[in-house]
Amino acid sequence: MGGRASRNKGATFERQVAEIFREMYPEARRGYQRRSGSDEPDVAGTPWWIECKVGKATPQVYRAWWQAMEATDGRACMVVSKQDRTEVLVTLQLADLMALLQRAAGHIVTEEHPELDGQSSG
Repeated sequence: MGGRASRNKGATFERQVAEIFREMYPEARRGYQRRSGSDEPDVAGTPWWIECKVGKATPQVYRAWWQAMEATDGRACMVVSKQDRTEVLVTLQLADLMALLQRAAGHIVTEEHPELDGQSSG
């Protein structure tokens, strides 16, 4: 699939993801995209900077991750990806997942794990 069909498939996926997020964040919508750069994430109206990738081939999650990290306005980043005929996956930093889980469980975040952030040696 090339060109226009691929862009349409991506836009459709972004709208579907926005619809899912709208259950929790009523303002969620497909973000405004420009060819010269990104004014908003693929899904706007949430506390996350969300990039979406969909395709026949395996989506390039790390490329999407770095795109989100370079573009974010300070929000934590998330990549929502889907290869054709597979389940939707979500990629986020472990620290962000742990903070979410701890908030859901009513715990206070007290421990960081610098050994897992890619900054340590070894």
